Amino acid sequence: MPKRRKLPAIKPEKRLEWSKRSELGETPPQIAEVDHVDVRTVRKHIELARMERDVKEARSAVLRNALEAHYRDLLDTVRDIESWITAESPAPLEKDVPLMFGLRQHMPRSRLWENLRRWNQTLQELAELEAKLPQRVQEEVDKDGSPKGIVSHDSNEVIPATKEVLVHQVKQWARGSKGLMLDRNFRLEKASEGRVRVIYGFSHFGEVEESQAGTIKSVISDFEPKIKQWPEYLEMEKLVNRISRLGIAIRELLTVILLRRIVPGKCKFCPL
Repeated sequence: MPKRRKLPAIKPEKRLEWSKRSELGETPPQIAEVDHVDVRTVRKHIELARMERDVKEARSAVLRNALEAHYRDLLDTVRDIESWITAESPAPLEKDVPLMFGLRQHMPRSRLWENLRRWNQTLQELAELEAKLPQRVQEEVDKDGSPKGIVSHDSNEVIPATKEVLVHQVKQWARGSKGLMLDRNFRLEKASEGRVRVIYGFSHFGEVEESQAGTIKSVISDFEPKIKQWPEYLEMEKLVNRISRLGIAIRELLTVILLRRIVPGKCKFCPL
């Protein structure tokens, strides 16, 4: 009995060709007749070609959806950075926010990272300086003899509101704001015979004798101009200006990323 001749395997290219011809209207019998193959082979490979195409399209859709979700996550991280800058808050390090690490891997040479490092450092320096202000104000007020009439009986120190309002003024001026103004924001409310409530903007000094009210206003009026000559104030002004410049630079970089919508490069979290 003669051996059965083994037919050559159908290559993927031929399978794809049959599938396209079928979609254009050729029937499996017509394809089989033209290419001199069994019609069952044609039908089998047309079906295989369709299955391969469906799998490929499904995989492409899954990958596309995964990439879109990844880019959305990265852009949400960019918006988070933007919100931290707007609030003058420190930007968390990459180890604390995984997608910050991913964003940095996508753009390792971006100026954003050096700017954020300087941003965090400057905010820390400013916070440390602001933390020292109450003590500095206390020391300077203690050197003056006039505040003795407005000592708090509870703490044996100058009424806390005096320090609070002077510290507030320093922070406002350093940021370019006028702060409180004595001729507009300092007022007295009658409390009882010979006593008044002293209010300066947000600060309530409580009830004092009318003579003490004048002393409080005099102390504030005397110290406010001096504060602007303090090294601490000048340093604070410098730090605030640096924060402002860094904020502008960082926002410009973030805006470019957000408008591009796709972050260049790759990271360990990319679906590919």
